[in-house]
Amino acid sequence: MAISSYSNAWKNCATCAFWRGERKTNEEKTQVLVEHGKAACCDGFWQGARKYPNDKCPEWKKWPELGDWSGEIHAQYP
Repeated sequence: MAISSYSNAWKNCATCAFWRGERKTNEEKTQVLVEHGKAACCDGFWQGARKYPNDKCPEWKKWPELGDWSGEIHAQYP
């Protein structure tokens, strides 16, 4: 079974509260992990339609299990 990961900065079905697919977060809550190619029903804009984790829609709402994404990139220099 292949696992796909989606950043908490992305607005797609895998990171949306309305998507009913089986998923989990990584330990840091910065990624959503989903079995590759697994579709599930949606409760939002696409009411009842089967959507893939990488699909998008205009009614995205962040999945509460995810942490915040600050948008900052931290680089370390020697």
